[in-house]
Amino acid sequence: MTSFAELLRGHRHAARLTLEQLAAVSGVSARTLSDMERGRSTGPQHRTVAALADALALDGHARTRLGELAREGRLRDHGTRSNALCELPRSVGDFTGRTAELAWTSRVVQAGASLITGPAGLGKTTLAVRAAHVLRPGFPDGVYFLDLHGMSARPVGAGDALARLLRAFRGADRSPPRDVAARASRYRSLLRERRVLVVLDNAGSEEQLRPLLTDGGPSRVLATSRRLLAGLDGLHRLRLGPLPPAEAVLLLTGILGGRGPSESGPAIAELARLCGGLPLALRIAGNRLVSRPGWTAADLVARLSGEERRLDQLRAGDLRIANAFGVSYEQLGEAGRRVFRRLSSVPGKDFDASVAAVVGDTSMEEAWRVLDELVDLGLLQEGPSGRYHFHDLVRLFARDRLRDESAAGPEP
Repeated sequence: MTSFAELLRGHRHAARLTLEQLAAVSGVSARTLSDMERGRSTGPQHRTVAALADALALDGHARTRLGELAREGRLRDHGTRSNALCELPRSVGDFTGRTAELAWTSRVVQAGASLITGPAGLGKTTLAVRAAHVLRPGFPDGVYFLDLHGMSARPVGAGDALARLLRAFRGADRSPPRDVAARASRYRSLLRERRVLVVLDNAGSEEQLRPLLTDGGPSRVLATSRRLLAGLDGLHRLRLGPLPPAEAVLLLTGILGGRGPSESGPAIAELARLCGGLPLALRIAGNRLVSRPGWTAADLVARLSGEERRLDQLRAGDLRIANAFGVSYEQLGEAGRRVFRRLSSVPGKDFDASVAAVVGDTSMEEAWRVLDELVDLGLLQEGPSGRYHFHDLVRLFARDRLRDESAAGPEP
């Protein structure tokens, strides 16, 4: 039975085109074409097949047959590949807002490597996945996704990440080099010869992310991180913030669907305000209402109105807004945790480094260092003139840590 590789090779020979000539006419790299004709890449994407068919002037049955063999190859490949091999997650159906951010992503990804940063709960991963689905047509050689687990106790090392990506790339060897430097070299070589988009989610450090960035060529990297990763050069950066009130209401309304006219107006607006514009908090609140048909938005507003129980109410199944903040909190050293907890008791909307030094019982130099650490992790927001402030929900989380840990014994 004729394979995709044999059919492609036969059509190229019939057209009297060398591999390089077909690459120039179709826009598909010579390396990718070589992988196809050698049977390493058995199921190229539809756009790639269409470009080849146009370049070879195929029509009718010949064009249809080439597409059918590519589709069969994709199905076989999907059945044999592990789900762990960098499949792009599905985009949420009720994605709302972030119009400017999506436009930014679509623009800068074409120009080079990009990094989306921001505190927990802002929907960095959701935005990156949505952007990747929008951008997919521009990357005919594939879109790949890898969670680096940068905030976990066991982040994915750069060497392991390179190995997973090399195995996932269509046509790449299944046994990557043992040496990390050799893996990085092969990775960069493949990215220069193909047009792929690599989404690297939840990076934890510059050391983890740096070997995975592109250094030229048509491929692109889109990364997310809670940290600012200021040590990385040459990145386009987007600092994500909370949703504006109107977009927060739209997201909440979309999650609630057709629950009726009672789920609109002031109660929904107040619920969105209590969630602080955090997409994760809004999704939790919406899911709680959807799963409890007898509740109204006003009922949940009443439960969230008391600050002392608001975080506990923002939970739905295994989703808890406090857990998202807790992952960042666990990254802090003891001095950072102490200052973070104590700053929650400072009156007023903001404070400066001198206040942090006093409440943390530390020097100004140490206070500056700790404040930088808290900003880097998204646990504090930096304003003008050296002033800092909490997001409302993060302040409540800090107060809970102060109360719980003080009850456990003398604070260090």
